[in-house]
Amino acid sequence: MKTLFIMGLSIFMAGQAAAGVLIEPYMGYGQIVTTNDVPDQDDDSESGAFVGGRLGYSFLLFSAGLDYNTGSAGDYNRENTAVFAGFDLPILLRFYGKYIFASHLSNSDNDFVYDFQDGYALGAGFTGLPFVVINLEMGRQNYQVASGGSDHDVEAASYLLSVSLPLDF
Repeated sequence: MKTLFIMGLSIFMAGQAAAGVLIEPYMGYGQIVTTNDVPDQDDDSESGAFVGGRLGYSFLLFSAGLDYNTGSAGDYNRENTAVFAGFDLPILLRFYGKYIFASHLSNSDNDFVYDFQDGYALGAGFTGLPFVVINLEMGRQNYQVASGGSDHDVEAASYLLSVSLPLDF
C-alpha cells in the first residue's frame, strides 16, 4: 500500500511539474484579403506588420488561453481577441486553433463601419529552433458593413507568418 501511494504521488508530482503559465509574445508579417458581396466593389489585398501575444496555461503537450494581436496592413488596421487551444507534437511541430470572439477592422480609404460577426484561425508552428517558434497562421473573419444606407457583408481572409517566444513557467 505504501509503495502504491508513493507511485501515485510521484506520477501526480511529475504531471504538476510539466504544467504552468504560458506567456508567448509574437511578431510577424501578414496579409489581409477582403472580399465584398457587392458586385461593383473590387476585392482588396494589403500586407503589413502585426504583433501579439498569448497568455494561457500549458499542461504536458496541450495549451489553452487567450490570444491578442494587432497591426496594420496597408490601409487596414485590425485588432483580434481570441481563445486558443494547441497541441505540441514531440517531432518539432505544433498545431493550434483560435476562435475569434472580438475584432475591430478599419480602413483609412473609406468611412465604412465594420461590425464584427465571427471568425477563426488555424496555425502550425515549427519548434526546432532554440527558444523560438516559427508560425504560419490562416484565418477568416466576417464583418457586416453599414454605409450610405446599404448593408453588405465583407469576408476578410488573413495570413500571418510570425516568430514567437514561448515562455512556460
